[in-house]
Amino acid sequence: MNERPLRVMLVDDESNIKNLLRLCIDWQSLNMEIAGDASSGLEAIDMAESLMPDIIITDIQMPYMDGLELSKIIKAKHRDIAIVILTAHDEFAYAQSAVSIGVSDFILKPIDRDVLFETMSKLSQSIISNRLRLSRLELSHQYIKNSLDVLQGKVLNDLISNSPEFSFQPEELNLLDINLDASYDTYQVSLINTAIDRGKYTALESQMLLQNCCGYIKDCWLLSSSAFVFTDIYNNIVLLSNDPSIYLNDISEHVVRYFKEQLAAPVSCGIGMPVNGIGNVFLSYRQALNALKLCYITGEEITFADSHISEAQQSGPQQHMLDDNLKLAIKSGSAVQAVDIASKILNAYARENINDLNGIKILALNIFIYVKDLLSEMKIAPVGNLSLPGEMLLEVFSLPRYSDVENTVTGLIEKACGLIYEALSTKSSSVVAQVTSYIDENFSDCSLSLKSVADKFFVNSSYLSRIFKKDTGISFSEYLIKVRIENAMKLLEEQDYKAYQLAQLTGIPDPNYFVKCFKKISGMSFAEYKQKKESGDTP
Repeated sequence: MNERPLRVMLVDDESNIKNLLRLCIDWQSLNMEIAGDASSGLEAIDMAESLMPDIIITDIQMPYMDGLELSKIIKAKHRDIAIVILTAHDEFAYAQSAVSIGVSDFILKPIDRDVLFETMSKLSQSIISNRLRLSRLELSHQYIKNSLDVLQGKVLNDLISNSPEFSFQPEELNLLDINLDASYDTYQVSLINTAIDRGKYTALESQMLLQNCCGYIKDCWLLSSSAFVFTDIYNNIVLLSNDPSIYLNDISEHVVRYFKEQLAAPVSCGIGMPVNGIGNVFLSYRQALNALKLCYITGEEITFADSHISEAQQSGPQQHMLDDNLKLAIKSGSAVQAVDIASKILNAYARENINDLNGIKILALNIFIYVKDLLSEMKIAPVGNLSLPGEMLLEVFSLPRYSDVENTVTGLIEKACGLIYEALSTKSSSVVAQVTSYIDENFSDCSLSLKSVADKFFVNSSYLSRIFKKDTGISFSEYLIKVRIENAMKLLEEQDYKAYQLAQLTGIPDPNYFVKCFKKISGMSFAEYKQKKESGDTP
């Protein structure tokens, strides 16, 4: 297990309180470190996304957003972050309302050194204990399947695999604690694969570890009776949701990040699309499987199902001989991987059928047909011999040697992957261009966020985050702050504003956060900038 120090984030609008918290106890002796501090709730929300602290210590009274509202937002997004609230005696009754939010403890002001040390020590033990449930494989009743779990897992596996054995009625499913929401007939599947070190664990221990992982997901994220977590026949963790209040994409992203850190192992995730009707659950599962395979090809940790190719197309007769990994590599525009997979497939066939050159040619033609259909589906205009199917067929059948067939096929794949990669890059650039234009026009909207913009453009927030940074070189939040501060500078050229006025005009409600951002972007403090401007020096 990763024995890194627990990360603590401090949130208080008073610098002396934060300094006191830093200095009054020996954090290192508790295996803790102060990872960062924020001056407001708004700043803390952004900072928590990058720092991913284990513990947040926050004052209850702060401008713009108090500690209770901050705690509510943090716990909604990161349930495993522990929160401790600093409160005065006359605020304690008010602070107690935070118990329902999930706050771990309270510390009364003025801060007592011994009380702080004892509180953090107990909290540390609690967090470590929870983590050990994953790493020590404890035989706990919370994480070991009982007979009902085994039956439930069998039935749910029949459901996602479209097994003819799945013929249960709703009342029968209820007996197994499988309570589906009849009023919401939409289902979605996500698959998570943890690359558990087989040399470190026995087969039994690996299975127990997977069940512990399932237990964590269930306890923290899938408390709904219409959401389920279990393992499939490939030892993937399956998340199945039939609950409109659960956003499976966000949950999957959090779980991947958490498992990657806690298990110190690679973690991959494939997410299927929502489908209507219990009879179509297997479609979302198959999409998730394909997306998971694509993770191994592209190196992405999380891949979302592609809606462009239907199940009928994926299982069409002309593609049945092709390896799924080859199709996914071509589809993603990954030329190196696709050529490597194609060569291995052709070599393997040639070794087993050494005198069957015609069989190799038929396999080559199947690859060509798949590429042609894929380019058509993606609305990509073919070029060169890709646009002349008749000539290509004649060329393949006239080739005298195996090496000629392999060279022709790999050359075709390389050319097709180049076209696909260019098309995908153009599409991503187009989305980013639209997003940057939208930010430039709406920077003053304080509710602007990665998720709100992603929703507006009908893309996943994680996907937008990746393509935005890839295309612009900076993150979404960095670009947003940059635009806001640059516009603040323009406004200062036109009129003399106070910091709090500019903060409001540029969509940053917290003046303290605005001033910090201003210095980061401009290279000087707000006061220095105004002084240079007033003295006639161009900042």
